Amino acid sequence: MNANEHMIIGIVGLPASGKGTIAAYIQTHHGAEKLRFSSTLNAILERLHVEQTRDNLIVLSEVLRERCGEDTLARAMLIGAQRSTSPIVVIDGVRREGDITVFRGMKNFHLVAVDAEPRVRYERAKLRAEKTEEATQTFDDFMKLENRSTEVSARELMSKAEIIIDNNGSLEALYQQVDRFIQAVEVSKS
Repeated sequence: MNANEHMIIGIVGLPASGKGTIAAYIQTHHGAEKLRFSSTLNAILERLHVEQTRDNLIVLSEVLRERCGEDTLARAMLIGAQRSTSPIVVIDGVRREGDITVFRGMKNFHLVAVDAEPRVRYERAKLRAEKTEEATQTFDDFMKLENRSTEVSARELMSKAEIIIDNNGSLEALYQQVDRFIQAVEVSKS
């Protein structure tokens, strides 16, 4: 299937805002294939036997972008989208303008931002402990993450999204917003 035949949804947001939750929901309830920027980076770190911390992910991402081009990870996502047989491809973890440059010209690409209050995101990060440091970090440590290059650029990119989904409430409220957005996009394409 050609990437132009899929609905491609890129999800941008700050740490623990709900990007993965939205991607998983679209995968489960709308038949999407889920791709993650961090999967590529985690695979490289695993292969090198380097701990998969947020710092290591950021450093690896920056080195790859500097040496191979700002859109290097986006090109990998595009190849994944082109190989997909699903009608929807959801890309979790968009953080920089370079992450969407290869998709920007496609009429079927939609950038979706998800946002939640810092304290809500902090509590979620502690519960999920996705990164090794999340389970033990303080709120102050969590807030210091907001100044990292990946989070500054994610915040800037969020302002360019078609929609900003509010994830301060219940999962049901989150899913209703996602469903309304997908329905609106499907209606507009017919």
